[in-house]
Parts: sequence; structure tokens; C-alpha cells
Amino acid sequence: ILAELTARLREHAAEIRLAASALASLDAIFARAHFAIETNSIVPTLSPDEAPVFHLKDARHPLLDDLFRRQRKRVVPFTLTLDGPLRTLLISGPNTGGKTVTMKTAGAFALMAQSGWPVPAAEATLPVFADVLADIGDNQSIEHSLSSFSAHVARIREMVEAAQSGALVLLDELGRATDPDEGGALGVAILDEFRRGGCYTLASTHLLAIKVYGSTTEGVLNASMGYDEDSLAPTYILRTGAPGKSAGLDIAAKLGLPERLIRRARSAMSSTGRDIARFLSELEASVQSARAEAEALRARRQQLEARERALERDMARREAARLREIEEQVEKAQKRFESEARATIERVLAAPEQRKQAERALRQVATTKRELHEAVRTVARGEQPAPAPAPESIQPGARVRLRDVGQPAKVLRLVGQDRLEVEVGLLKMQIPLAEVLEVLPPGPSAAPSFPSGVTFSGAGPRWDTLTRELNLIGKTSLDAEEELERFLDAAMLGEVTRVRVVHGHGMGVLKRMVHELLAKHPAVEKHYPASPSEGGNGATIAELRAG
Repeated sequence: ILAELTARLREHAAEIRLAASALASLDAIFARAHFAIETNSIVPTLSPDEAPVFHLKDARHPLLDDLFRRQRKRVVPFTLTLDGPLRTLLISGPNTGGKTVTMKTAGAFALMAQSGWPVPAAEATLPVFADVLADIGDNQSIEHSLSSFSAHVARIREMVEAAQSGALVLLDELGRATDPDEGGALGVAILDEFRRGGCYTLASTHLLAIKVYGSTTEGVLNASMGYDEDSLAPTYILRTGAPGKSAGLDIAAKLGLPERLIRRARSAMSSTGRDIARFLSELEASVQSARAEAEALRARRQQLEARERALERDMARREAARLREIEEQVEKAQKRFESEARATIERVLAAPEQRKQAERALRQVATTKRELHEAVRTVARGEQPAPAPAPESIQPGARVRLRDVGQPAKVLRLVGQDRLEVEVGLLKMQIPLAEVLEVLPPGPSAAPSFPSGVTFSGAGPRWDTLTRELNLIGKTSLDAEEELERFLDAAMLGEVTRVRVVHGHGMGVLKRMVHELLAKHPAVEKHYPASPSEGGNGATIAELRAG
């Protein structure tokens, strides 16, 4: 029976192997997802080869994290960054302070990232390491006649031979198990070999020579594990920028070594050793103080920036409210003034003999309205209006620039206290003194030329070629309104009886403004949509009252 069953299964061996492989892949995927959820892990980022970055923020060893979670304890995370030419990190500090765990975490993250596993950290960006080489722990062997130092040197020899650019090298207690001076010198040479080879190196040490190397060599950074001087206990916090002291005597006392032995050891230390230990303690305290001050300044700067942004928003709101209030007041005053002025003009227009005075009043209304709009815009932009030229500077023969006139005018004579006669091309006119915007420097003399829109006949200048069309497409409602008023004033002066205003279709804003203005303008007899050949609903025809 078993043989028959086996024969039947053999027919489906390929399918069974494929199903087993798919099941294993799915099981691995679910295991990684479960691990990520349980350890609050993230998917690490692999940095490009041309710009490699080794950055870990709030990293936790996965095994230690699991152990502490079951014990309801919290792992102290660490943060490190190696990028650009900086590729070597030397970690010093107290025994049992977390140096080895930090290196093991970095190595585990490197292997996990390149195996597609999430890592327990807040941020993680790693290069694709060419290899991961480690010398951690004591590999002495009685069987192979290897002392601690011999095993240490043998492992480092293998690592030096295998190392290539981009490899991750982990060295625990570099230079150990021999004379400190010789061990320090050997450690410096080994570190420099890996640095020159382009490796990423994390090494822990207690040796002064290696700490000095970290402080004096480009591309190498000292770091220390935190130590609480009051409680004589490690804090397990990784701080970069300065080496740390080993605090061996303090740790020994903490672990229960008799006090008499600690006293003898302290008295046996050389003055140089005591000075170095004191210097490292003071250096660590200074670095911590500087970090605290920098953090306080950073927090203060953030508060000031937030307050500045709040004040700017408040000022903007106040300014906007003030401008809205000004515009509303101006709009009300303008409508009241315009309504009263137009009512007066309509009454005057009923008397033919008063028509010219009415036309002048109408032009003055339009001019005053434009000046009012311009003043409001000037206030809104925060600008100061240009000062009017001094009256004594406006003398016969002077060249001046007039409001709403495109070319310079020449002053012919002064008329009374507040008017003057000017010449624009071949056209002579009398205008209020307030229409002069500025006095221009003398220009080259030129033969008289015909102004735009004017021809000359035996009877004098005539507005028979005045442009009879105005295109407002693309303009804002306010600018279009002002331009339309100027256009109607000019048409009325030129005795034009029919004009076309092009406003397009769009959202209907310009069209509505044009119709409202034409409906209340005293010079307009009637208005209506243009014929299809003249633009249809995209243009409006206005017929003006005859003179």
C-alpha cells in the first residue's frame, strides 16, 4: 500500500516541490510582517552607491528589544550617522555601558536590511555593504594553543585580508589583551588600514592612543556611552563628538569590589592617569553642557520663529481688515458722490445752453473717480503717492506730462491761478493745474506732428479718426472700468456717436461691469449687444448722445 501511495505521489513531485517552496516563501513573508508589528520596525532604505549613507535613528537591538519587552522594560535606543568621508566611529566609555551592543545592533541591521527584513528603528538608511567583518568576543582556544591576544590578532589578520571598499568592520575592545601602549599603537595602525581601504568601521576601546587618533584624524569620529557621575551607573546613551572615560574603578565598586581595594587602586594610579581621567570627565561634562545649551537655544529659536509667524499672520489679518474698511468707506463715498454728481449733470443736460458746463463736470467726475481708485490702490500697495510738481516750476515753454495723455505737452500760458493752456501735437486745450503730473526735462525740438486720432483740415483739428473700439479682454474689472470711462470721455470730446466695447464671454464679470457702467453713464444714449458680424454677445455697442 505504501509503495502504491508513493508511486502516486511521485507523479506529482514537481507540483509538491513548487507548493512547498511557495508555502515557505509565504511563511517567511508573514514571519517578517509579524516581526515588524511586534517590534515596531520599519523597512530600511538602501542608499545609492554614488552617495552612501549609514544613518540609524532610535535603533534597538531586536533580541534585546524582545527580552526587555517581556520584562516590561524599555531599551535605550541610539542614533548614529556616517556619511561622506566620515566612515569610522570610535566608541569609548564605561564597562557594561553598551558599546558592544551598539556595534552588534549596527551589524545586525546591515545583514537584516540586505536580507529584506524590517529593522526596529525610527529611521534607517544603510549602504549595500560589500561584506560584514567582525571581531567580537574572546576567541581563545586551549585546543589550538591560542591565547586571547593570539586569537584577536589572527581574526584581525583574516579581516584585513578580506576587507574591501564598502565593507562594514566591527572591532570590539581593539588593542586588548596586551600592553596598553603597544595595543594602542597596533589599534591605530589597524584602524588606519581599514580607513584607507574605504571601509565603514565601528570600534570600541579603552585605550588613550586610539581616542587621540579619533580626535586628530579626518574621517574618524569619537563617541562615548553615557555615564552618570552621581549614581556611578551607565546611562547607555550614545553621544558623538568626544571620547568617554572608562570609569573602571567606579564600575568595580558598583559591582561589589571591596572599598579597600578601590582605595588602593586609586592611590596606585599615576598622576598622569588621574589627570587624563579628570580631563575626560571634564570634557564629557562640557560636551553635555554644550549640547544642553544648544538644545535650549534650538527650542528658544523655534518658539521665537513660531511667535514671529503668529505676529505676521495677525498683522496681515489686521492690515487686510483695515484695507477692507477703507475700501468700503471709499466705495460708499464714491457711490454717493457719483450719484449726486450725475443727478446734477442730468438736470443741467436738459438745458442746451449748459451742455458744455455739464460735459466738463462729467469729465471732472470721471477724473475724480480715477484719482480715488488710484489712491486706494496706492494705500493698498503701501506706496506713497508721487508729489505734485511745484506751481512755480510750471512756466510757459515747459514740457509736462499730463494725466491720461500718452505724449508730452507744451505749456503755452497760465490761465488764472489754477489753469493753463497746453499744446499736445497740433491740439491746444485748457486744463486744470492738477492734471500736470510732472515737469519733464527739455527735449529736442521737432516739427509739429499730428497726434494720434487727430487729422488736420482747413477748419482745424478734428477727431474724425478717433478709435471707435475698446478691447477689455484680459483686464481686471477695476482697470477695465477706468479704461472704459476714459474711452467714453474721449469719444464724447471727439463727438463720436457710436462705439464698440469688446469684453468677451468668460465668466461674465467684464460684460456685467460694462453694461452697468453704460446704463448709468450720462453720455450714453443706449447700448445693446453687437451683431454677430461685430462680435455678438462678446461685444457691446454704445450709442452716445449727440452734441
